[in-house]
Amino acid sequence: MEKVSIRKRFILAKVLIHSLVFTPDGVSNAYLYRDLAVELQRRGHKVTVLTTTPHYNVLHQELIKQPLTKRLGGLYATSSLGSVKVIHIPMFKKSPKHLVRIISALWFNLGALLIGVIVSGRQDIVFASSPPLSNGMVGRVLAWIWGVPSAYIVQDVFPDGLIRQGIIRSKVLIAFLRKLEKIVYNSNDLVVVIAQSFMTTLRSRINKLESLRLIENFVDIDFYRLLQRHNDFSLKHGLDDCFVVSYVGNIGNAQDFRPVIHAAKELKNLPIKFVFVGDGILRQSLEQQILEHNLQNISVLGYIPRDDTPWVNASSDICLVLLSQHIQGCSFPSKIFSIMASGRTAFITADEGSDLIRVVQESGSGRVVPVGDRDAFVNEIRRAFYEREVLIAEGLKARDYVVKNYSKEAISAKYDQLIHELCIEDSRSKRK
Repeated sequence: MEKVSIRKRFILAKVLIHSLVFTPDGVSNAYLYRDLAVELQRRGHKVTVLTTTPHYNVLHQELIKQPLTKRLGGLYATSSLGSVKVIHIPMFKKSPKHLVRIISALWFNLGALLIGVIVSGRQDIVFASSPPLSNGMVGRVLAWIWGVPSAYIVQDVFPDGLIRQGIIRSKVLIAFLRKLEKIVYNSNDLVVVIAQSFMTTLRSRINKLESLRLIENFVDIDFYRLLQRHNDFSLKHGLDDCFVVSYVGNIGNAQDFRPVIHAAKELKNLPIKFVFVGDGILRQSLEQQILEHNLQNISVLGYIPRDDTPWVNASSDICLVLLSQHIQGCSFPSKIFSIMASGRTAFITADEGSDLIRVVQESGSGRVVPVGDRDAFVNEIRRAFYEREVLIAEGLKARDYVVKNYSKEAISAKYDQLIHELCIEDSRSKRK
């Protein structure tokens, strides 16, 4: 009876989620939007997803669970998650070559627009997610064609990080991207950000501040859960008899691994093991540094199936969240929530004003070191090694905090409310 009474207060809508990645692609945002789509469907909405074919991490086991069926000779493909319909636009496999990525992005945007209109059918609301920025334009155009509201979800503030890093230097290109950014932010009915710091950054770029909303990302608290410290994974990789410091995720430009290399050199006389799980453009460089310094206390395990990641966290004493200076304030690594849901202490490199610091302070769990302060990093790792009993209590606090604030049920309820609000406002405007 309670579920029925709650649902009566909300509108049930046809919802299109437009995202660059979605399962069966094996990447964090793909799983995030999969869980959101399933949760909104569970709440009574009819959800359609417009995305790419797997191109980031193509995993055989995921393709078996969610097989793709080619349509119109491979012009697009479809898959399903229960009653969630997924439309896939063909995409080149992830490439470091800029020309390949540009061609892929152009094809994806054009294909998403044309196939989205023809195949998905009319929707009641469109959610488009960054990256890329152009998704926000495609989502807005689709919403305009159907005469419905749209919301742009900002997972990363683009192009700020690439400009700070010096990857984008052309003044003409920067000016174009800034113009496109303003168009996207101000043409969509709402702009949803995943971190408080994003709101601060975007206030000067949005004409109507009331269109800016904060809905943070979430974690599957049943998938990331409390597990035994000694398990098959820890036994297989020789982690049972040492203090384990792990990093799980992309090994790329958004992370600063120099403090870890420094700590491994300084702490090699202690039974501490640094474990990297993941892949990315800096993996080869990281492995080269390990060889050069003969660091026997660092292991790089590469990419592992997502189903194994809770066991990596369980096998760890502390888990790292490493941010480079250039992405401070324009990116928020949601892996912090999976670490905390696993009942582990998060060890963070971040600067003042970071949302990560706020999460640590609110939860009463975690350690923070300023970005680039290698000596402080070493000292905190050493201190954590001698405070292992304290870490267990911190991890339980972290788990409790995430369950209360960042479960997929709690965050999907906020999107449910947003759908209700947008559809009601749209209905009122059409009656005028």
